[in-house]
Amino acid sequence: MPTYKQVNARSPYIVSATGTAGQSVEIELFLWNYPDSEPATYQKVLSKPIPSTNITTVHFDLSPYLREYIDTVNFVPNASTSPIDADDGSYCYARAKVYVNGFVTDNEYLLALDGYGYFDEGYNPIDSPVLLTEGEYYVKQGGDTGSIYVYNDDNHTWEAKYVSLDGTTASVNGLFNGVSAQVTRLPYITASHVGTGGSEVIIFKDTVEFASFTFREICEPKYTPVTCDFKNKFGVWQRIVFFKVSKSTMQMSNNEYHLMPTSIDYDTTQNVQQSFNSNGIESIKVNTGWVPESYSEVIKQLTFSESIRLDGKPVNINTKSIDLFKAINERNINYTIDFNYANHMINYVQ
Repeated sequence: MPTYKQVNARSPYIVSATGTAGQSVEIELFLWNYPDSEPATYQKVLSKPIPSTNITTVHFDLSPYLREYIDTVNFVPNASTSPIDADDGSYCYARAKVYVNGFVTDNEYLLALDGYGYFDEGYNPIDSPVLLTEGEYYVKQGGDTGSIYVYNDDNHTWEAKYVSLDGTTASVNGLFNGVSAQVTRLPYITASHVGTGGSEVIIFKDTVEFASFTFREICEPKYTPVTCDFKNKFGVWQRIVFFKVSKSTMQMSNNEYHLMPTSIDYDTTQNVQQSFNSNGIESIKVNTGWVPESYSEVIKQLTFSESIRLDGKPVNINTKSIDLFKAINERNINYTIDFNYANHMINYVQ
C-alpha cells in the first residue's frame, strides 16, 4: 500500500512537471473516498504545454478538485465512546499520475482534508497528523464531548492514554491502529471518565509522546450551555461549548408598497400601505465563560470556519472583529461571539 501525503485542500497544493519547449504535460487525477478503492479510470485530466525554452516547468493546483470529493456541508455528530472511523466523506484519497510528452514521470498519492494553513506557515503546511490544536478545553459535564481526529497512517503505531482528572479513576490505554479507516476519531473523554471531571489525553506515536490535551468537565448551574461544532484549520469537526449567557434576537425585513384603492368610494378597512415578502433572520450572541489563553487559537479557527453548527443548527459567524486576549493583559478571558442562523425564519426555500 502506498504512503499517502497529508494535504490541506483549502490551501493551494501544487504539482509541477518539467520538460522541453513544445512538450505536453498531463496529470490524470484519480479521486475516491473511503471505503472505496482507487478507481480504474481517472476523474480529471489536466494539461498544459511547456511554453518556451526559458520556461520549462508548468504547475497545477489540485486543491479545487480535491475539495469536490470532500463533504464540506453535512454535519457529523461527534458522539463516540471509543475509537471509530471518521465519516467516509470527511476526507478523500487522490493519485496524481504525471505524464511528460506521453511518458509517466511521477505518481503522487494524497490524503486530503478540508484544512488550511496560515500565511506565515508557508506553502501547504501540515502541522500534525493529530488534527486538533494542543491545549486545555472545557466541555459539558456528562454530555457528548466531541472527538479528536488522527491520521493514523499504516507506517506507525498509535496509542491513546486517558488519565482521569479526579486522580482516583483508573487510566485507560488503547491502540487505535486497528480501526479500518486511516482517519480515526477518539472521544475527548473516555467512557469511564465521564462525570469524574474529565480526562487528560496523551497520544503516542511509536511509543513516544506526540500530543496531549486536557478536557475538563464543567457543571454550569445557571445558564443553558450552547454547543458549537465547527470545521477547524485541519478540516475536521471540533466541539467547544459556550457556557455563559446567550441572547437571541431577530431582524425582520419586508417590502412596503402604496396601493391604489379599488374604487373612488374606497373601503377604509383596506390597507393603503401594504407590506409584502416579510421574513426575518434570527441571531444569537454567546459567551464562552472564563477560558485559558490557549482559546485564542480556537476562536481564530472558529472565525475562519466555513461550516459551523450551534446545537446542531447551521449558522454563520457575524462577529468580524475579535480581541485575542493574553493572560498577562486580561486576567479573566471571556469571548463573546455573534452568529446568524443560516436560514430565514419563514420557509421559502425554492
